[in-house]
Amino acid sequence: MDILGYARRTSHFGISFQRGTVEGFSLQVYADADFASKAADRRSVSGGIVTCGGGAVSWFSRTQKCVTLSTTEAEYVALGDVVKEILFLRQIWRFMLPQVGMPCIPVFEDNQGAIQVAQNPISNSNSKHIDVRHHFLRELVERKESSVIHVPSPYQRADFPYEEFVEGCIRVSP
Repeated sequence: MDILGYARRTSHFGISFQRGTVEGFSLQVYADADFASKAADRRSVSGGIVTCGGGAVSWFSRTQKCVTLSTTEAEYVALGDVVKEILFLRQIWRFMLPQVGMPCIPVFEDNQGAIQVAQNPISNSNSKHIDVRHHFLRELVERKESSVIHVPSPYQRADFPYEEFVEGCIRVSP
């Protein structure tokens, strides 16, 4: 019954996009994590939002598949999750607009440690245990297909809890 109540309370929500040229249509991507928030198994939760033209085109909130040992690692895994979403959207972009090149896509992250792990291929004592499958993000940064940019926490659009996250993604339509 909670689902029906939620649908009734939010039936006036909608997504709006700003009109503009195809060249000016850039993706803005935000990633965030909630470290060890699942009480039963202590898994972290990844969250992400991708906007284009001012409106949300993709968003998610899901439990991470691995247990992370620090906030930095949880944020780094969340970055990887959102970059997988970017790769999917990039394929759609190339199919729909093959004549328009895809620029380097910035991902906004509020954890400086996760940004350092993404940009620095040298492992240290704090990051050497991170599974290699999460490091594909580094390759995208090296190839300049994506970049990771710090955003102060108050401006982090993919922040938790989930209800605030959804309200930040979807604006009330007139």
